[in-house]
Amino acid sequence: MSESMKKGARGLTRRGFLAGAAAALGGTAAAAAVPGAAFAVQEGFIGDWAADGSKDVSVPPSAATNASWSDGTYREHNGAAFPADDASPIPPRAVPATWDYECDICVVGAGGGGLNAAARAAEQGARTICVEALGLHGGNAQEAGMCAILGGSKLQESKRFAFPSYPFDARKLADWAIDEYHYACDPLLIHRIAEAGGKCIDWMADCGVRWRLGEVPVYVAPKNSTLDHHVLKMKDATDAMFAFGQRHGVRYLFQSPAEALVQDADGRIVGVVVREGYGEEKYIHAERAVILTAGGFCNNKALLQRYIPTAAMGCASSYLTAGETGECFRMGLGVNADVSGFNSSASFDGGVDWEAEGGQWARFLYDGMTQLSRQPWFTVDRCGNRLRYMDSRVGEDGANAIYALGDLATIQMTPPGHRSYIIFDAHYEDHLAGFAQEHCRKLITPDLEQIDKVPEHYRDWHHGVQDAIEADVLKRRDTLEELERDLGFEPGVLVEAVEKWNACCEAGEDDFMYPMPPEWLHAIKDPPFYGCRIGGNLYGTKAGLMINDEMQVISTKGRPIPGLYAGWHTAGGACGENSYIGDPILGSLLGDVSLAFCGGYLCGTFAVENEMKGGE
Repeated sequence: MSESMKKGARGLTRRGFLAGAAAALGGTAAAAAVPGAAFAVQEGFIGDWAADGSKDVSVPPSAATNASWSDGTYREHNGAAFPADDASPIPPRAVPATWDYECDICVVGAGGGGLNAAARAAEQGARTICVEALGLHGGNAQEAGMCAILGGSKLQESKRFAFPSYPFDARKLADWAIDEYHYACDPLLIHRIAEAGGKCIDWMADCGVRWRLGEVPVYVAPKNSTLDHHVLKMKDATDAMFAFGQRHGVRYLFQSPAEALVQDADGRIVGVVVREGYGEEKYIHAERAVILTAGGFCNNKALLQRYIPTAAMGCASSYLTAGETGECFRMGLGVNADVSGFNSSASFDGGVDWEAEGGQWARFLYDGMTQLSRQPWFTVDRCGNRLRYMDSRVGEDGANAIYALGDLATIQMTPPGHRSYIIFDAHYEDHLAGFAQEHCRKLITPDLEQIDKVPEHYRDWHHGVQDAIEADVLKRRDTLEELERDLGFEPGVLVEAVEKWNACCEAGEDDFMYPMPPEWLHAIKDPPFYGCRIGGNLYGTKAGLMINDEMQVISTKGRPIPGLYAGWHTAGGACGENSYIGDPILGSLLGDVSLAFCGGYLCGTFAVENEMKGGE
């Protein structure tokens, strides 16, 4: 690490809104563009889609555009089942006799939220240091897609789009979302998100992020209409924000995990202790504020069990592979921060239980086994009761396509015993095409658009399935009785359930209260027989440190902790208590990557306004 770096660092129903259409924003492959041409797209490059929806454009090599093993940005997921298992608060340190670094604002975490927080603070004149435990920027944002289906941005204005009605009105959007949350949410936070979403998108464009509107038919649009929707990985966006931060003097300290907050005798947060280079402790003096933006605690077993018990019991996996071990949350607890959003999380369907077999908790989202598990197989709980499947095919009502992912996760997480199982036989591969699931349930195959953005091992779904078979995660047995036993069912439970299913398949009519369509009725008769435990696929904790609508962390006494701010997903509570899937505005309308970006933008804005400009 260079010396310079060291010294310098209402009215609509939930289902009904989808009949109205939406626009989504996705990232492009360019790392940076001049502010004046932020929305411009290089001809013949990713993002330059013709109005007719042509995808005949070049795709740069994945090593140059996205996470890959060659540049160290893609991490093989071979860690322990849970990287962390500690719910204890991390107490603050006393002010040291001398400081190793000086700054106005210190940002903890260089993921999507942290990059934006640091860049925004520096742009407004704050001497800013951003510390990151990993050796690179981007965090989970670079491995994720993004939706911003809100309205209020320049791109959406150009299409005269806003939800729930045009022209864009943040209050109308907030009223709708609050109603959808059954009034359990924090209305001020919801309104702030609605108000700031478009502003953040435009600001990031001015910083060099090249957004695009993909001219493709969308499931959230009215029948036979074409609107803008495309989701791409966000490495290009995080690269652009990192570059913008550098240009404005942000000092990044990588491989420097935060160890504790520093609190003075008056209770103000005045710094951070980091372990620079994973070695010596260094004290960073943050004269004005500390911003915690290192994500949530998806990968901390003890915190999940204490604060999100439904996820702890019902989720089978997480796909957040970078960090998310909860140290920032625990630091907040250590300075008596309150907690908000108890038992709230965000999950997709079809997480596969690798941990039960001694494997890892976090898996790549598009692992072939994960994709296979999300198809409409025969699904039961541990008592042999059928579980409903939520169809994601585009139909008359496009609601299924966007809500099925989270709704099915709730179904799979909350049956008796919090256990769900899928079962199929030797002919499973023959049935896949007929399932025709949409959105991210589509199987990854070599002919997929932008296949170079997928790590090589996962470009053919068969690889992940074979990995699961070899690990005995997907159990392959010669008899149903053996499968029943090895999945942990009581004798006869699974065999009897399969017999009832087969009778429906032979009759061509499902007698379940949520019947499968006839084309999905495939009898389970021929060995080998396959089965595995599934559940929610956790992608965000919605429990976190309590904040107000200026992103200030709130103490157990109900007042802001001086000098301490938190972005999502370190903060929580916006979607209220006992929200299992984190929608709508924190899921389907904004998306968790967008939420991180927006939270960071707000943190940087308010930290400077409140702590350096006197609340101007």
